[in-house]
Amino acid sequence: MHSSAEQPSAAWPTRVIEVLRAWDRDARNAVRHAGPQRDAALLMGKAALATVLAWQFAVRVLDSPNPFYAPMAALLVVDRTMVRSIGASAQRVVAVVVGMSAAWLVGSVVGVHWWTMLPVLYLALLIARWRRLGDHGIQVPTMVLLSLLTVGGTDMEFTYLTIVETLAGGVIGVLTNAVVLAPLHVQQPREQIKTLNARVCRLLNDIAAGLREGWDGDDARGWYDTSTELVQLAPAIQAEIETGRESLRFNPRDNLRGLEIDWTGYAQAVEAVRRTQWQVSGIARTLVDAADEDESQPSPTQQFLECYADVLDKVAGAVSHFGRPEENEREAVSGYLGSAMEIIEDLGNQVRETELEDPRAWPAYGSLLLDAQRLIRELQVHGERAVMPTDSGPIRKPGRRIVGIR
Repeated sequence: MHSSAEQPSAAWPTRVIEVLRAWDRDARNAVRHAGPQRDAALLMGKAALATVLAWQFAVRVLDSPNPFYAPMAALLVVDRTMVRSIGASAQRVVAVVVGMSAAWLVGSVVGVHWWTMLPVLYLALLIARWRRLGDHGIQVPTMVLLSLLTVGGTDMEFTYLTIVETLAGGVIGVLTNAVVLAPLHVQQPREQIKTLNARVCRLLNDIAAGLREGWDGDDARGWYDTSTELVQLAPAIQAEIETGRESLRFNPRDNLRGLEIDWTGYAQAVEAVRRTQWQVSGIARTLVDAADEDESQPSPTQQFLECYADVLDKVAGAVSHFGRPEENEREAVSGYLGSAMEIIEDLGNQVRETELEDPRAWPAYGSLLLDAQRLIRELQVHGERAVMPTDSGPIRKPGRRIVGIR
């Protein structure tokens, strides 16, 4: 009885040590390597600095007796991009002005009563749901309630000082975010795109090797799970691309470095990869069914699978050159895909003209051939618009020179 009761409490020190070690590891990674952890640490540091600066400004310049609104505004507007920081500042200021103005109007005209509080708070809550105010919409009813309950909404000095503090805090937050290493999210989406592309190549080569050397249901299920995971990664990478595109706007660091990255091309590359994985998932799913002894869908012949493996290797070769601007790279992609399509057409002719060893296997043949054709066509369709990041730097739009990022 005692030992079982003591076990949870005895585990606490271990969990605390694990958490501290994780924090220490994240801190070391943030110092040593550029990436999400360093970005998060920098953002938190800037938010803390902006909060302190706004607090001191409210005390020393505005002579505020309760310096709360300036540091709160500064804290909340420091964001991952300058666009979001400026937008958050504007939303918060508008919300505070609307809330304080409504409270002042109600307090001055009809006074603070239960029957006046009800409609004004209901109206404030409606305004708070306005999409353009975003997460800061809740400030409207908050400021109405605060002003009416503390000063009856009639104190002009309180109303004026609150609005000025909020405006000052928002400006200080935006300036701090801009001056202290303005957020420039370029490297992370580039690395994610390259990693995604490399994983697609590796998956295709793994499937091809498995088809030649021997595979089973567990292998096929692993290929299917990996392909599904790659499909699910695409939206997050697209979001990072949009963040990177957004981080260049109103960014003084971008103005100094003159970056003109083809974000649309990056997005097209990720979309192409996502669409190809739909077909790779279909290929893997067919192999899962073919390996399942309980299914009435036998596997194709080994000769067919070895030829099919050549198709996947050639598609992997095309993916490795995919999205490069040089003419020889585009020719390589076209050559790989053309060779793959020739093999698929030849296999299709063999299936149609040759009697199958097991007639029950025809659905597997048809499914594998169709998915491979779709896989090749997706790469052909998106090949002209897709852009892959290179090691030398971001690829600019056609006709512009390439500039490296250091």
